[in-house]
Parts: sequence; structure tokens; C-alpha cells
Amino acid sequence: MKNLVLGIDIGGANLKYASSCGTAAARDFAMWLTPERLSQTLIEDLQNNFCKRGITPTELAVTMTGELADCFLDRGIGVDHIAQQTCQAAESLSINTVSFYGVDGCFHRPGETRDNPDLIAAANWHALANFIGREIASDALLIDIGSTTTDIIPIRGQKVATNALTDYDRLCESTLVYIGCRRTPVCSLVSALVFQGISTPVMNEIFATIDDALLVLGHTAEDVNDSGTADGKPRTRPLAANRLARMIGLDRRTISINDATALAHQILSAAMQQIGKAIDRLEHHDIWVLSGHGELLIAIPEGQTTLRLADHLGAEVARCAPAYAVAKLKSLSLIHISEPTRPLY
Repeated sequence: MKNLVLGIDIGGANLKYASSCGTAAARDFAMWLTPERLSQTLIEDLQNNFCKRGITPTELAVTMTGELADCFLDRGIGVDHIAQQTCQAAESLSINTVSFYGVDGCFHRPGETRDNPDLIAAANWHALANFIGREIASDALLIDIGSTTTDIIPIRGQKVATNALTDYDRLCESTLVYIGCRRTPVCSLVSALVFQGISTPVMNEIFATIDDALLVLGHTAEDVNDSGTADGKPRTRPLAANRLARMIGLDRRTISINDATALAHQILSAAMQQIGKAIDRLEHHDIWVLSGHGELLIAIPEGQTTLRLADHLGAEVARCAPAYAVAKLKSLSLIHISEPTRPLY
């Protein structure tokens, strides 16, 4: 197949892949723990999920947020590390072209990432909104809720309609809300929880996350093989209830599943209120495009027209939407800032 572009979204907790022909894959990757393993992990993922299936990419289009991981002293170091590791993986797989998407809406050759790290850092939201504006909805509000954050991006006339390009600026204008459906600590959402009629201050410790609330409420599936929780114990409903109990100094001996359900409702409500306030601060849009796997954290007003990305792309590709976005944008030959392709870095 000629010119098969593979998009990669390199996050701080996940790696997501999608080809321009619509094949996708995702996996957990704790950047803050093993940043030196990134290159080898990329090689293994590309071989197992694509090359062995006869899908051989000729080009990589990359976007990232993993440079925010606190294993890097600053974002510039993070961008440089990720770019180098990605290019090492590409060299190993004989992929000669690697491009990095920037918040200027252009793709950049690897050598430019070192000189312009702020263009490349945390650009996946821009890529997704750019793709949606061009291909799906020319005027809309994109609401993308992932495991860690919520992006709320206005799109006007097919273009990303915000001047806020850094995480700091986006936090200030409420187009970035640091709430997601998996990793958000409970103590960042509520300062107190009502238990047996008493409002009890929560402990400012990461004893539980929003994922525990969603598990208790049955909004997300249990997985006994997944121990990516606050206490390292499996993602089961009883253990999630125990984690929620610890937030107010109790445990499974004193809090039943029904009690934990009441706590979980309060936590979920707090998350929805914070995201709702951010949406309300932005200009009204007739269409909301819903993306990510945290849609249940959005309170959709009556009569609001919504468009679910999963309905257009399929659930698997939608799960890796920013990766698919950069793959498609690059395959459409979006403006490319040229530099010599060799060496990659």
C-alpha cells in the first residue's frame, strides 16, 4: 500500500495508534516511570499491532502530551526525549519519514522539535479539533473526555477557534479541564462527602480516583487483571468501595456497597458540575461533538444537538481519535515545514 501514514498519540499514561486506513490500537504506558522504554515499546507495538497484520506504515505522524510527565525537568526536555525515542523506533523499523504535529496546525520535521518545543508540546487536542473541523463538523464545540483531561474546543469555519495554545492559557480560558474518567483523584473533586447525614472532610491523599466512583456505580466494567488503581489492588467493585471509604477515614468494615454508592454519586456530580461550568463559560454552539470514553461526565442540555465521534469512526478508532486525526491530516498533505529527512534526528 502506498504512503500509509500511521498516527501516534504519545501521552503520559497511554500510547494510541491509528493508521490512515482506520486500524487502531491503544495501550497503557506510564511515561513517568519508564521514559527510557518508549522507543522499544513503540517498536513492539508497531510490530505486533500493525506490521504482523500486513499493515506496514511508510510514515509516522506524531502528536504528544507525554512531555508533561514529571520525569522530565521541563517540557522542552520532554519533547526532545519523545522525539528522539520515536525517531529511534522509526529507524529500527525502516520508516524514513517522521513528522510532529504542532499547535500552529502544521507538521514539523524532527530537527525542528528541539528548537520549537512549545509548538509541539500538548498538541493532540488541536489536531483532533482541526480534523473534526475539516472532515466532520465545520462549526461545533468539541468535548473530548479522556482518562485524565477534558478538552472543550470551539470550532468555527472549519478552524480551531481559540487563541489559547498552551496548557496554561487553555486552563485559564476553560478549554482545558483537568478532569478525566479514570485518573482524577477524588480529593481534587470534592472537599467533603456526606455520610450518614454528616458532611465529612475528605483526606487529601490519593486513596481513590473517579474510576472507583464509576466502578461502584456500574458505569465502567470491572477488571480483576487491572491493578492500575490508587492502592494497586484490582479494579473490582468491592475494592473500589473500600478505596472510596478511605477518603473519609473509614474502610470496608464500616461502609457497605450502598453507602459507597451514595459517596460515588456525590463524586460524579462534582466532576460533572466542574466540566459543565467550563462549557458554560464558552460561546454557545448548536452542535456538540462528543469524543473520548468519558462521555458520561457530560450533562447534555435538553434539545442540544450532539454528534458522537464513535458513531462516525467506530469505537476502536474513536478511542484513538487524536492518533487517527494526525494520520488523516498528514495523508491529506497538510502544510509541512520541510527539513532534510535524513538523519531523522
